[in-house]
Amino acid sequence: MSQAIELIDALNGTFGRHSGARASHAKGFSARGRFIPAAVGPETDIPLLAEEQPIVARFSVGGGKPGISDKSPTVRGIGLEIGKGAGAWAMALISNPVFFANSAEQFKAFLAARVADPATGGPDPEKVKAFNEANPNTVPHQSYLKSVAPCRCYSAEQYHSGHAYHFGTSEGVLAARILLEPEGGRHGLTDEEKKDLPDDFLYDRLLRELSNRPARWTLKLVVANGADDISDPTVPWDGVHGELILGTVQIELPDDRAESVAKVFDPSHLPEGVAEPHDNVFALRGPAYAVSVARRSS
Repeated sequence: MSQAIELIDALNGTFGRHSGARASHAKGFSARGRFIPAAVGPETDIPLLAEEQPIVARFSVGGGKPGISDKSPTVRGIGLEIGKGAGAWAMALISNPVFFANSAEQFKAFLAARVADPATGGPDPEKVKAFNEANPNTVPHQSYLKSVAPCRCYSAEQYHSGHAYHFGTSEGVLAARILLEPEGGRHGLTDEEKKDLPDDFLYDRLLRELSNRPARWTLKLVVANGADDISDPTVPWDGVHGELILGTVQIELPDDRAESVAKVFDPSHLPEGVAEPHDNVFALRGPAYAVSVARRSS
């Protein structure tokens, strides 16, 4: 637990500690909908997904500042809980295909390099450069954010697990990363939108879309090939990959129920048929979520 405390301390040290807010992905809102199984049936043995299930979701902007701009060049996130009770499946997915650290020490060092300089109000570029040179595996995460415009709406974003989970199939156990693929494809903000939109537009924009029709994503597994590193969530997967379709995630309504707003999307809560990733970062998630919850509840 001491390591988990250090991780939340690092987040609070970089973004500040904000009463009632999450240490990471502090800005967000809840919604609800349902999971609809694939028409042909899942190719993996996950009993939970054999029939329609309720969903609680939370959309968010990365970072620990509740007032961060919706146009900021950081990740967008979705927390999902498919089903109810002890057998539910919790996911914490982000818009970046890879994570920014592969260990607790790297996680802390990444954030330490980005603590705001009091003189400028932003990170010291030399500290960031030095960190990147010492930790080249973290650069793909940063490069993606620099090259891809923030999404124009939460419904127009892809969401990735980064971690490679393990799934049982008729042909044995396979490793795969989770992907939510938006029904209408991914769309980033244009330069005009970045200039003209207010800093708080994502909530209103999604609500306008939901007033006309649900937002839908295909829930997929991107299957690892022989060259993929399945133990390091910072490493991009290149080449050709098979995909397994699990079904549709359909978001229908905003959800301001107290239990939904307070919900913790701890991805270590896995259903029957899904085994946890074998990487150092995933092992830290459950304890770190517990520390974060305790702090925002105190």
